[in-house]
Amino acid sequence: MTTHKERLLMALNHEQPDRNPMDLGGRQTTLSILAYENLKNYLSLSHLPTKVMAHSWQTCFIDEAVLEMFDIDTRHVRPASKVNDVIGETLATGESDNIFVDEWGVKRKIAGDYANLIDHPLRTANLDDLEDFPWPDSADNYDFQGLRESTRKLYEQGEYALVGSLGSPGNIFEQAWYLRGLSEFMKDLIKNKDFAHAVMRRILDIRKRNVELYLNEVGEFIDVVQLADDMASQDNLLISPKHYREIVKPYQLELCQHVKSLTNAKIYFHSCGSISPLLDELIEIGVEILNPVQVSAANMDTQDLKKRYGKKLSFWGAIDTFEVLPNGSASDVQAEVHKRICDLGKSGGYVMGPVHNICSDVPPENVVAMYEAGLKYGTLAA
Repeated sequence: MTTHKERLLMALNHEQPDRNPMDLGGRQTTLSILAYENLKNYLSLSHLPTKVMAHSWQTCFIDEAVLEMFDIDTRHVRPASKVNDVIGETLATGESDNIFVDEWGVKRKIAGDYANLIDHPLRTANLDDLEDFPWPDSADNYDFQGLRESTRKLYEQGEYALVGSLGSPGNIFEQAWYLRGLSEFMKDLIKNKDFAHAVMRRILDIRKRNVELYLNEVGEFIDVVQLADDMASQDNLLISPKHYREIVKPYQLELCQHVKSLTNAKIYFHSCGSISPLLDELIEIGVEILNPVQVSAANMDTQDLKKRYGKKLSFWGAIDTFEVLPNGSASDVQAEVHKRICDLGKSGGYVMGPVHNICSDVPPENVVAMYEAGLKYGTLAA
């Protein structure tokens, strides 16, 4: 009998598994805190605790009982966050008005399912100011102790595919504008390139240290390692391909090469939006898996993506969280799952999951319908 691990690895190696693998519970494939509460109540599992994955994203861990109920093929390996404890204490005082500052000094305010950015610490900074900025250290913000032993245990059990999350997103371009502000950083890319390079160099060095701390513990055990850098909007790229190649790509390439020097795990890269114009560039830097496959965005047709990139990329996600999951019926959700498996799953190369973290506007019955349909239609591509 095929194990969950074997199933997912076959898909990522572009071989046809016994059924299409499914994911839930990762950095970009989990539920918001509010959505998880709704799901637990619906499943009569309200006694299960809700454990915060990241306050900055308002996401939570999914209990093993739910993962087993949905027959999920992955287990996510993530260091404990020390940042969560600090932010949690801030929010617990009741004096913060749901406002907190993350480890980078970016101010955020919780509103519903999100912690929105409301202030950027480098908005008015110049090049000289970067020397005195309190850059974060991954060793201070994540607890890597004990991660090796727990991951080794999962690896030796051999049942599930192990997906690595560094703790941080691993982003560079995105973190730069979080620090600077989007409009200011866009100007930097054209008129203040020395500053843009200096900020991204600092971020990259922090990300590389995070990679080392994490992969030195678990690199030999995990099957996939997650990176992320949102570079597109609903309709187009956020920056031109020219500016991407000139300014951003070298930093992402260096990060991917650093990851590959420490593990044989496949690189999963998350970028929302209409990212298709950069897919050849991402393949060049070493990306092997594209997430989230935002099917509601321009030029993200799944049949076309499979035809053009199906031999070079695997696709992870693709179940629409923009319209179908929040607003569709259970039948609509089943039809969506059917379509994406048929479009993306032939000859492997597809891991089913939501386009992004499921928010509280998604009825819990649609979450259940998605994974039931994954089991029902999972053999269609064979």
